[in-house]
Amino acid sequence: MATGFFAELHRRRVIRVGILYAVVGWVVIEVASTMLPGLNLPDWTVTFVIALVVLGFPIAVIMGWMFDLGPKDTASARSPTPQNRAIASAVDAPKAPDPASAPVPMAVPSLEVQAPPAEDRRTIAVLPFVNMSGDAENEYFSDGIAEEILNLLTKLPQLKVASRTSSFVFKGKEAGIRAVATELDVDYVLEGSVRRAGDHVRITAQLIEADGDSHLWSETYDREMKDVFAIQDDIARSITDALKVALSPKERRALQNVATADARAYDFYLRGRKYLHAMTKIGFLNAINMFERAIGIDARYALAYAGLGDSYALLYRYAEPARENLHQAEVASRKAIELDPDAAEAHLSLGMALYAAGRLDDAAAPFETAMLINPNLFEIYLFYGRACLADGKYDKAARLLLRARETNPTDYQAPSYLGMAYRSSGRDELAREADTAALDLIERHVALNPDDHRSLYMGSAMLAALGRREQAIEWAEAALRARENDPQTLYNVGCTYAVLGDTERALDLLESSCDNGWYDRQWLEHDSDLAILRSNPRFERLLERMASYPQPATGVPGHDTPTS
Repeated sequence: MATGFFAELHRRRVIRVGILYAVVGWVVIEVASTMLPGLNLPDWTVTFVIALVVLGFPIAVIMGWMFDLGPKDTASARSPTPQNRAIASAVDAPKAPDPASAPVPMAVPSLEVQAPPAEDRRTIAVLPFVNMSGDAENEYFSDGIAEEILNLLTKLPQLKVASRTSSFVFKGKEAGIRAVATELDVDYVLEGSVRRAGDHVRITAQLIEADGDSHLWSETYDREMKDVFAIQDDIARSITDALKVALSPKERRALQNVATADARAYDFYLRGRKYLHAMTKIGFLNAINMFERAIGIDARYALAYAGLGDSYALLYRYAEPARENLHQAEVASRKAIELDPDAAEAHLSLGMALYAAGRLDDAAAPFETAMLINPNLFEIYLFYGRACLADGKYDKAARLLLRARETNPTDYQAPSYLGMAYRSSGRDELAREADTAALDLIERHVALNPDDHRSLYMGSAMLAALGRREQAIEWAEAALRARENDPQTLYNVGCTYAVLGDTERALDLLESSCDNGWYDRQWLEHDSDLAILRSNPRFERLLERMASYPQPATGVPGHDTPTS
């Protein structure tokens, strides 16, 4: 207990504050003792100064404890490039949030060991497990197993884990381990396979060190479906053992998958995650159905409630702007927090729900709580940064997106939005640097996934911003061919044409996006790509049209009659 307490004092920099205060206080007393008598002041003035210094010491220590929580660079980039440093120097790191400001149940983590420096952290990627079941429908299960192991590993400060969006790029690709590790900037890779037949499951996993292409650990599990949780826990623990990562009791508990004990509920949850990642209206609706079925089996399944909240929030923002969707998103995410206040995913879900409702001030607390619980979770910084960007808080958005980029340097989304944040705040040179970095990552992504419409339309905007007009149009049209009536694709390709100066084509696409269900007037108003359209009458009419949609409620949504 004593060791843990002193470690906590050290982590919070209380000892450093105390030493610094003592030195400064001694200097103040010495100066007062020398100068004050010469000023013919009463004798008690020196005593008074000494008393003030002594009384100020406990106050300084308390302030140090309260306002300097933990390491300042938890998610630092492993190998910052000169370009990274140039961009990062323009914006200070985000301040640690004040837990007392959160209006939702909080579980502020009390780390038992200090997070290691960035250069001491092990870097690892979890590749999607190969489906060996002979049934393509089981892809959701093999992908879900890998994603759950990835999520367990992100809870450890000693590890830096490539995000799902980065590592799953290699799904179905023939690529050597060394090439994968180089692309994802990691030293270790976990790969595996899953074979499922009824209630029986066979999972094989192996951990490989990229430099020597050597196997550090491998295991095959032949179990019943009900044992899948124990298998995931064992794989995560075996990885930490192989990497010689020392775990505190708290961290060992974090590696236990205790979200549910029911294999059927877990199966529906994995199906829901698969549909949610599709980012389409039918995907959101199917995800809602799957999460509800998981909850029907296990009514205390917090992560299923969080997934349900995410599904409703994304459905509202991208496909169906019915107020009832907002209401369901908030209800589900708050239930997730009630059931498991230590789950960062639950707080992230509430932040997304409140952001979708246009309540960014309320959304800040759950976002920041999620950051405290799991500072390695890339999606927190990405979604919180996007929320601030939509709200016109460009400096804060830039700070958060920089943290997202540091947490997962191989994902192209953070630098893409970072360029928008800089451009909107008038930092054109930094915006160009961010655009260049984003485009480099997108081009590498498209090389592996030439039909990925999202990377194509985001890349087309980067190309347009950098003056590469012909390639920008080529990518934009390829994205449209891949997802002709998808509102997000229509909107983003419209942004590309706006940057290129083709206002009529841009407005045609934006109006078509609205026809197909796009509803995010707040984002539309602050999107720097659309600056050329601001004074166009068609653009103004589009904003007015969006104003006729059901608006987010100012309080708890859902009390008015919902629209379909």
